[in-house]
Amino acid sequence: MVGSGLIKSLAERERLLTKQLEDARAAAQATVREAEAKAAALQAEAEAAVREMETRWRAQTAETVAKIEAESRAKAEAEGRGIREAAAAKIAGAVQEVLKEVLP
Repeated sequence: MVGSGLIKSLAERERLLTKQLEDARAAAQATVREAEAKAAALQAEAEAAVREMETRWRAQTAETVAKIEAESRAKAEAEGRGIREAAAAKIAGAVQEVLKEVLP
């Protein structure tokens, strides 16, 4: 009789340990799923931040390029006016010299 009580006790202990193991496995799986969900949320958040930064960078770059183009255009126009004015003065001087030589 003592042997059957020991066997029952060991069987009960094994059943309890098996249940504890299954419960621990289920808890571990739930923890893994939760961690995966958090990781996915963090990844999505990071990707959104990267897209936002890229959008801001592109806008800032476009603004800077437009500013440089406008400054370059204004500088080129100013230089062009200066060259035209200098050329006009030289042409007028040359015309006067030619006229002096041709007309008495």
